[in-house]
Amino acid sequence: MPLLPKPNFLPCDKKRDPKFFSRALSRLGLWTVTNRKPVMSKKEKPSPLKKLLKAWTSAGPEERQAFLDLVQAEARARGTDTSCQGQDPVPGDAAALIANGRYLLPSTIERVEAVMRARKLSPSGVMAELGFSSRDASLTRALAMKAALRLSVIAALADWLAEHERQG
Repeated sequence: MPLLPKPNFLPCDKKRDPKFFSRALSRLGLWTVTNRKPVMSKKEKPSPLKKLLKAWTSAGPEERQAFLDLVQAEARARGTDTSCQGQDPVPGDAAALIANGRYLLPSTIERVEAVMRARKLSPSGVMAELGFSSRDASLTRALAMKAALRLSVIAALADWLAEHERQG
């Protein structure tokens, strides 16, 4: 019986790129280059404005004031008037701020722990009072290790803290 050539050695009318093969077979039983995987688009780089806003939210009040002073000094050097002169970069309701982004401020941690000691509550008891599962350990991690919290927990914690500080 004469030996036939293997199907992979049969000539193909298309040029094959050795990098990209599809799993679909051609009519001759060979791999083809027609069905390539889609090329992934590159991730969009953040704009300088987005970088600046991210840095602003993570900066402390002293760093924000230093940045505003720098901008005002450059504006005065150019001869333009700055409209934000004399304004405090921190909003007027700074006392109501309990978190910087998703992280609790150190003063907030102290306030929460003081209320917990006065009422003899655990972090799981606080989570239950806030309306979340008492098995949720996110508040425990936030108080002990300064971990991030969900925004819904931060909002509920702000109301809870204000209510309990009003009561004494």
